[in-house]
Amino acid sequence: MTTIPPATPVPTARPPRLPAPLPPPQPPTSTPDELLAGADRLLGTATASTTGVWPRAVALLLRHALEEALRRYWQARKPELARCPPHAQALCLESYADPDTARRWSATWAGLSRACHYHGYELAPTHAELCAWRDDVERVIGALVPRTR
Repeated sequence: MTTIPPATPVPTARPPRLPAPLPPPQPPTSTPDELLAGADRLLGTATASTTGVWPRAVALLLRHALEEALRRYWQARKPELARCPPHAQALCLESYADPDTARRWSATWAGLSRACHYHGYELAPTHAELCAWRDDVERVIGALVPRTR
C-alpha cells in the first residue's frame, strides 16, 4: 500500500494589490523651439528628394511642438497632467490658461493631426496652410511659455 503525501495548503485570501506607480515621463528629445526651427528648415528648403513628404513632415513637427509645449506647461503647473494624453491635457487647458489659447491650441492641433495622415481623397497641405499653422503654433507656444517660469 502506498501513502499519498498531504497536499500543501492553499492560501485562502490574496494580499491586496497596490496600483503600480506611473513611470516618470521620458525626457524630451527636442524643445518646442527646436521643433519649430526644424519645420522652418523644411518649409524653406523643399527639394525634389522631399517632394510629397515634406508637407506632412512639417505638419508632424508642428504638432509635436504643440504637444511638447503643452506637456512642459503642465509639467510646471500640474505635473500629474503631464503624463496624460494630449487630448486630455487640452481639455483641462481652458480651466488654467485663457480660453483663446485653449481654443487656438485645439483648433491648430486638430488641423495638424488631419494633415499628418494620408487620405486618398485629400491633397497634402499647401505651403500657405503650413505657414499659417506655423504662426498659430508659435503664438500658442508664446502664450504657454511665460506661465512655466
